[in-house]
Amino acid sequence: MRLGFVGAGNMAGGLARGWAASRGEPGAPEAMLFSDADHQRAEALADEVGGQAVEGNLALADTSDMVILAVKPKDLDEVAPDLVQAGTPVISILAGTSLKTLHEAAPGIDLIRVMPNLGAQVREAVLCVAYGHSVDEAERKRVADMLGLVGEVIELEEGLIDAATAIMGCTPGYLALIAEILVEAGVKEGLTEDQARRMAAKAMSASGKLLELREPGELKRAVASPGGMTEAGLNELEEHNLREALQAAVAASLEIARR
Repeated sequence: MRLGFVGAGNMAGGLARGWAASRGEPGAPEAMLFSDADHQRAEALADEVGGQAVEGNLALADTSDMVILAVKPKDLDEVAPDLVQAGTPVISILAGTSLKTLHEAAPGIDLIRVMPNLGAQVREAVLCVAYGHSVDEAERKRVADMLGLVGEVIELEEGLIDAATAIMGCTPGYLALIAEILVEAGVKEGLTEDQARRMAAKAMSASGKLLELREPGELKRAVASPGGMTEAGLNELEEHNLREALQAAVAASLEIARR
C-alpha cells in the first residue's frame, strides 16, 4: 500500500515512525508520501522515515492507495476538495471531527475515523476506530491490519470516540506532567536529571504492562504495603485531591472535543 499523509505534524510523525519501524512486516505500507502547508516539514519527516515529500495534496492523494488526513480541523474545508477529486479512501485523525462532518466536507469517498495516541511512534499506541457506512469488510480488515502494526486497535461506536480520546489520547500528556514532577523531586533529593527521568520512564512503562494483567485497584494495593512509602504517598495524593483534578482534566478535554 502507498500511504499518503496530508499533514506532517506530531501525530502524523508518530504514526509514520511506527510504520517505518514495521517495514517489511505483513500489512506495512510499501511507501509513505507526505504533503504539508510547510513543505520543509514534509521533507524533514519524509527524510527521517524513508518516504517522499510531494508538492500539493491532490498530487499526493492521486498517487496514494490510502490517505491519512492529519491537518488541523479548521483546515478541513480547505483540503477536502483535493481529496474528493482524487477519490482515494481517507483515514481521518482530526480531533473532534465526526464522520458526518467529514462526509459533508468530502462526499463520495470512503472515510474512516481514527483517534490514535503518540504511542504509535514506539508501536504501543491505542487506536480507536469508527468506520464510515461505505467502507466494506475487506477495506476494514486492511485498515485494521495496518493500524495493528503500531498499537492496539479498538473499534468503537463513533459516539464513544470523544470519551476514548479524553482517556487514551490525553494520557501521555498527563503522565509526562507526572514524570516532570517526579524528576524535579528526584533532582531535589540529589539524583541527576537523567537518572530520575530514566527511573520514572521505566516505572511508568512497567506499570502499563502490569495494568494489562491487573485491575488498577489490585495493582495499587500490591504496591502499597500497609504503613509503607507508597501508602504514605497515595494518602497525600488523595488528600491533595489528585482524583478530582484528573476527573476535571477529563471533563475539560471533553468540553473542547464536543464544541
